[in-house]
Amino acid sequence: MYKSIPLHTNRMYSFLMNDWDEEISGVFIAEGTQWILLYDNQNDFLLDGLRFVHKHNIEEICIDEDAHFKETILGLKYPNLNMNFSYTLNSSEVVLQALKDKDQLLHFDTDDDEEIIVGKIETVGADTFQLKTLSELGTWGESVTLRFSELSSIAIENDYLKSLSLYLNQSEK
Repeated sequence: MYKSIPLHTNRMYSFLMNDWDEEISGVFIAEGTQWILLYDNQNDFLLDGLRFVHKHNIEEICIDEDAHFKETILGLKYPNLNMNFSYTLNSSEVVLQALKDKDQLLHFDTDDDEEIIVGKIETVGADTFQLKTLSELGTWGESVTLRFSELSSIAIENDYLKSLSLYLNQSEK
């Protein structure tokens, strides 16, 4: 379990995840007992969607030496970031049900940093959820059942997912 540090809205943090080589970084929005919500920052000065980070799989939370520099640029680039989201971050079941209700594509990172899963949530249970998977070429695959404890993060509303959604909407016509 990681040592918790005070997190401040609109500040940049990096999250080292258990058994991952890569880190998750982003602008902090909100925190609950089980999840942290960020604006996802995969590239230096670009925020791309939202990222829910599962606290269960955090190894360490860091403030990079260049965080203030990045915060200054992101503040200039995104002066009116919305920090008011209605997600309840105290329960995986509640978070996943809220995401299911939005009926949108999601990107899941598991405890294996090499594995990402894209799809839509079909059902949510007490400790598991069922997901209809989508391939990187935009074809629907099988339904899989995942345990909440396997999740390291969930990404929504990023360019990759929006692009796949455009393709799906076009191909359904």
